[in-house]
Amino acid sequence: MKKNKRKFKNKPLLVNTGIMIISLAIVFFVLNNSVFFGLYNYEVGETVKEDIYLNKEVIDHSKTEAMRASKELEVEPVMYIDFSKLVESKKNLTEFFSRLLEIKASYSNDPEIMKRVYAGIEKKNGFELSEEDLMNLVVLSTEKLDLLKNYAIDITSQNMSGGLQADEINSVLENIDTYVNSQSDLNDRDKEYLRKLIRGALTDNQFIDVDKTKTKIEAEILKIEDITYPKGMLLASKGDVITAQTHQILKDGEMLIESKRDHFFIISGLLVLIFMIWTVLHLFLYSFEKSVLSSTKKYAILMSLFIFSFLSSKFFYDISPYIVPIPAFSMLAGIMLTPQIVIYFGIALIILVHLWTGMSSTLILAYLVSVLILAVLVRNIKQRSQVVTDGLFSALILMIFAITQSLLFKSDYTELPMHVIFALGNGILSAVITIGVMPFFEGFFSILTPFKLLELSNPNRPLLKRLLIEAPGTYHHSVLVGNLAETAAHDIGANSLLTRVAAFYHDVGKLDRPYYFKENQLGSENPHDKLPPQISANIIRNHMVTGVELAEKNKLPVEVIDIMKAHHGTSLIKYFYHQEQSGNPDVDPTKFLYTGPKPESKEAVILMFADSVEAAVRTLKTPTKASLSEMIDKLVAQKIAENQLSSADISMKEVEIVKKSFLNVLSGIFHERIEYPDVDINQISKETFDDNESKT
Repeated sequence: MKKNKRKFKNKPLLVNTGIMIISLAIVFFVLNNSVFFGLYNYEVGETVKEDIYLNKEVIDHSKTEAMRASKELEVEPVMYIDFSKLVESKKNLTEFFSRLLEIKASYSNDPEIMKRVYAGIEKKNGFELSEEDLMNLVVLSTEKLDLLKNYAIDITSQNMSGGLQADEINSVLENIDTYVNSQSDLNDRDKEYLRKLIRGALTDNQFIDVDKTKTKIEAEILKIEDITYPKGMLLASKGDVITAQTHQILKDGEMLIESKRDHFFIISGLLVLIFMIWTVLHLFLYSFEKSVLSSTKKYAILMSLFIFSFLSSKFFYDISPYIVPIPAFSMLAGIMLTPQIVIYFGIALIILVHLWTGMSSTLILAYLVSVLILAVLVRNIKQRSQVVTDGLFSALILMIFAITQSLLFKSDYTELPMHVIFALGNGILSAVITIGVMPFFEGFFSILTPFKLLELSNPNRPLLKRLLIEAPGTYHHSVLVGNLAETAAHDIGANSLLTRVAAFYHDVGKLDRPYYFKENQLGSENPHDKLPPQISANIIRNHMVTGVELAEKNKLPVEVIDIMKAHHGTSLIKYFYHQEQSGNPDVDPTKFLYTGPKPESKEAVILMFADSVEAAVRTLKTPTKASLSEMIDKLVAQKIAENQLSSADISMKEVEIVKKSFLNVLSGIFHERIEYPDVDINQISKETFDDNESKT
């Protein structure tokens, strides 16, 4: 028996493994064929055996780079003038003559000493003046020295103020020599002194601004567009010889296989890539979505959606890159499975579509943003009209990216209207696919969707209608429990709609004997007063079995039935246990326990708490916020003490949030009201009311 049970447990794992391998093989086969399609194996100098058309737009990098290199040489460098060098040259000349005049004034009485002292001091001057030149300069008249000084400073300033480059100095000096020689107020010796002074002072002060020149070159290079060959262009005709340029274009266009070794590497690389993507996706499922990985139904839905979306992407991409139904996959997977799955599998789908179609980076980003936003939006989908809204929202994202791409990359603006139209069509198409395909999955896979839950919550459903007519007290109780449970589930991030629907149906088993339950007893007579406590306990406990049978007969989803089964867990039927104990101290408590199972999901735990709280609040004569809070704490503590949360996927922090949520809802229902005094209306004449009406 245990062996057969183990085989049964392993069956979903074996089936899912088979589905995983088949889906991986499909993706590999498709991408493998697309990678080798349109590839050629030619060497330079070989004859072309068939017409070669480019299967995508290719940039001629060699020609483009040659044009950019040529443009770089043509760009004039940006220059700047260092005026500090001019200031320094003028300062050196001024200080040279100042020292000369100072020595001249100090030793004016003894010219010989003056010449020796000055020659000694200025021996290492910066103007290449010899000792003899210095001795001759110092004995010149003050007027002559002022003339030389003015000439030297003026000529230096004139030639450096406009900027002087190093390679211009020699030609400038030649012009200066000519100018100096033309001056009649200087003799030949004075002219030689002046030339030496100017040569020593004159220096280059105009330089290349490297950063600005680089920026200018980059700006000019950016103006040069890539030399591109459009998709579908005839690159070489049959009988042509493969040139080096043609060979390079084939290589740049990824249309060239240079050896059989390339075949092996391409296949190996592709297999590794797909295997890695599959591994990451299934690690995600194992870590965060084990329910999908362990369920053949859910896993089959996920992979069928994924593979169908992938296989159809090429067809839609060939129509327009903006109409690939990736948003449709996101909405279908998010609604039927979980929003978290949309992110991981949506990104993987985008990667695979890019490998197959060569989708541009802008489009990749557009679909990525669409997937991420839809993963958030599908969390709140409860009506089919919201699918249309979310589809149009994804269309808006694609439209924005289409416009952005045209603005950023200066695309052909004539194509923009068509891109926008196809982007809008994507949103509409995705909504139509989602709404159209959903009923098929709901029926074929018996999958529970928000739309199915909304249908089940309709009061006109057979079971709910019976409950309203045959057990109105239970119906009212179920509605109140649904309100409590739905709010609490929303507050902790559980499935609030599923919790509400499960609450509506959790007590349908009471339809078997409605008057054996207090909320349906109109008078003071209680049939349990005539029964032994153990029999009464059996009747109360049996409503769980009957409820499950009715739920299965009416084809309620298994998710709802599982929550119904666990809403009492294995807790004690306290009232009748206490009755039995008062007359039989040795009573067996196991005969007064619900049969379980204990709640495992957050939704089941919330329903268990909400059911107990709603029933108990009826016993409060004057409910206040304090008494409500005390009662909620007491009931939750009892469930924990009975070990009802031992299998539950809920934290104590979430339990506290649930308690707070219950208190807020109940406080709103039982809020304090002022007591209205009795007023004898007969004491007020009818005319008073009529007069007031005429005034208004």
